Amino acid sequence: MFRPLWIEIDLKALRENFNSIRKSVGSNVKIIATIKQQAYGHGLIPIARELSFLGVDCFGVGSLEEAVALRENGFKERILTISAILPDYVGEILRHKVTPTIADLNFAKRLNKAAAKENTKVPVHVEIDTGMGRLGLYCKEAYGFIHELKYLKALNMEGVYTHLPAADTDPDFTNSQISVFNKFISRLKKEGITFKYQHCANSLGVVHYPHSHFNVVRPGLILYGINPSSENTLNLKPVLSLKSKIIFIKKIKSGMSVSYGRTFVAAESTNIATISVGYADGYPWSLSNSAKTIIGDNFFNLVGRVCMDHVMMDLGSNSDIKVAEEVVLIGEKNGLKITTEEVASWAKTIPYEIVSRLSSRIPRLYKNANEKQLNFLKNQF
Repeated sequence: MFRPLWIEIDLKALRENFNSIRKSVGSNVKIIATIKQQAYGHGLIPIARELSFLGVDCFGVGSLEEAVALRENGFKERILTISAILPDYVGEILRHKVTPTIADLNFAKRLNKAAAKENTKVPVHVEIDTGMGRLGLYCKEAYGFIHELKYLKALNMEGVYTHLPAADTDPDFTNSQISVFNKFISRLKKEGITFKYQHCANSLGVVHYPHSHFNVVRPGLILYGINPSSENTLNLKPVLSLKSKIIFIKKIKSGMSVSYGRTFVAAESTNIATISVGYADGYPWSLSNSAKTIIGDNFFNLVGRVCMDHVMMDLGSNSDIKVAEEVVLIGEKNGLKITTEEVASWAKTIPYEIVSRLSSRIPRLYKNANEKQLNFLKNQF
């Protein structure tokens, strides 16, 4: 780690968040842990392993590549791809025992034919579009689609689900979605078509819409201790911290500028610290002149534009801070805290984007592993 930039992942916080979710939804509701996009930037395999030790019921991934990576690392849990897969890759689905989302008849027939050829049966989940407008079938189409799937004997219609796009902004619309989904399931049940798993609730659904839990939930952001709403009802603990170090300090005089575009001009003489992080690391350019960091026991303002590899902090007249001192960009130190939610607010974006865009080149350091994790690592190395 020659470049002083790293991410710390607190596995104890992950465990506490998972257990809070489990307690909230009850023992009769299964949990699909959403770990797409490298577990929201936290690291796919280490996060999946910790969740596996906790007894997670299923992993929700965003791509076939992530599913394959889990299988190649020895995970036996059910893996659901929460996205469409092109028909050309049905062989990979079978080879790696992946549960695909299904909403296209051509794909379904290709998958059925390949499964029948191997004399196996593939579990699938049908996605219903109740208002997301992205993937899945509208209820009217889905009704006929599901009836056609009955004749594809190598497919097991194990699950059905929908997605809530406005659970944070439009409770009336969200409640309408839940009602539509419930009526759709009930209608099929009267015709003798049932699904082992029905799921609807994302993180906000878990927290604010108990009637959306059905018998499976799909928490994502809340697993990582990031709150999708203003109320922290589950007492979530942040899992990720982003840290760097000061690599240079210089004194600038009144009227001198800092960084590209001269968007910051010093009103008086001050000390400027250069920090090893930039937009190439996923630290947003939109944080220019608007973010804060923690150095020692104080907050300091980011000044000037965020560069590809560097940001600059205004230390003022403080002369006690030295090169190589730790800088907290996200996280907590000496009773001070900068949350992902705050960084997202400064960047005028959403917390999902902040963590998922952190570069995979940044080393992840995993803290507070449980005994099972430690024993696993000992056996590996």
